[in-house]
Amino acid sequence: MLGKLLDGRYKVIQVLSAGGFGETYIVEDTRRPGNPKCVLKLLKPAISDPYYLQVARRLFNSEAEILEQLGNHDQIPRLLAYFEENQEFCLVQELIVGHPLGTEMRPNECWNENQVIQMLQDVLGVLEFVHSYGVIHRDIKPDNLIRRDYDGKLVLIDFGAVKQMQTQVAADSQIAATVAIGTPGYMPAEQAQGKPRHNSDIYALGMIAIQALTGILPSQLQENLETGEVVWQNQTQVSSRLAEVVQKMVRYHYRDRYQSATEVLQDLRQLLSPFAPTQPSIPSVGTYTPTQSPTPASSFLDHSKPQVTLLSFLNKVLSVIRFIPFVGAAGLFFFKSTTWVILLGVGLAAFGASLFFLRSWYSNIARDYDAIFAVIFCICGILLLFQSQYVKPEIQISQFLLAGISIFSAAECIHWRGNR
Repeated sequence: MLGKLLDGRYKVIQVLSAGGFGETYIVEDTRRPGNPKCVLKLLKPAISDPYYLQVARRLFNSEAEILEQLGNHDQIPRLLAYFEENQEFCLVQELIVGHPLGTEMRPNECWNENQVIQMLQDVLGVLEFVHSYGVIHRDIKPDNLIRRDYDGKLVLIDFGAVKQMQTQVAADSQIAATVAIGTPGYMPAEQAQGKPRHNSDIYALGMIAIQALTGILPSQLQENLETGEVVWQNQTQVSSRLAEVVQKMVRYHYRDRYQSATEVLQDLRQLLSPFAPTQPSIPSVGTYTPTQSPTPASSFLDHSKPQVTLLSFLNKVLSVIRFIPFVGAAGLFFFKSTTWVILLGVGLAAFGASLFFLRSWYSNIARDYDAIFAVIFCICGILLLFQSQYVKPEIQISQFLLAGISIFSAAECIHWRGNR
């Protein structure tokens, strides 16, 4: 296949994988400037009978439409083209430059809790989007999560179009489907039985979290023979609150798990409260039986709901109040009066000092760059207080300084809110 031109446009330059269902290549798009590289998936129907081809074509087109919609998310590869050639179906997708998450998860090396929580939030945001379209990925595993080089975000790849299409063709043809879509160790019981649900993806992500926390592959973890629950907390030290969240993600029965990615994200946000206990729990084997009622992670926070609400309010205030320098800069340009300059100087100095102490006392309610903003605001305020309205150069310098800070502040505010 190397060097072959598909659809008169895509030149095969590298084989990524090959199997009975299809093949994956890196190709060059010869019709675009610079011949950019893409990923091409070649799907091969198992039977060439006209009826099977008709069913496969219908499912392929449906699959392509879904991938087209999902590609609107920044952390899912965009679908660039799809076509049929010689009774074989081709999907062309964006090439993600990065490395698989699996390369970061070395045996017997444990991640810290902050790393695990960040990973969970990153992927859960994608799953929330995917599930909103009624799509189940079915093969969440470290090798299907690519850490993008330029921004470090995790990109979810390989939606299993080949296997899903092959299985559905068999089902539509009233032939027993023998393909279990998924990877052993990351695949829950209901998915192994051919009945995946949205929280089957949550189970798989929970197993990745356990792998990160313990340094042990899911296939090497023990199970409780009576309940089927994964036994993992005796292999690591983890805070009780995070353990509750992860354990609920990987419950054996889907009814006992989180029902949506949104629910997990909500508990993780509460877990990050600055009032959360930080002491690690004592490792224990721990078993789960049908008579035991798992305590949701959110129950640990019932006593502090007013404080959590206050912190949420402070977060919103911090995100909006950063626009003050923009107003101040505009005021200096239009109203160059001594009173206005003094008021602005006092306001900036007071705001900077308040923000600095607030950031020092409650480090989790904002980001690290808030401390930098605080210092800069104080300096700007002091400069304004000690300058005269007759010193034109200083006023102009302050104007440009405040204008620059306001632009940077606005950009960071938007960036911060986008990462929430």
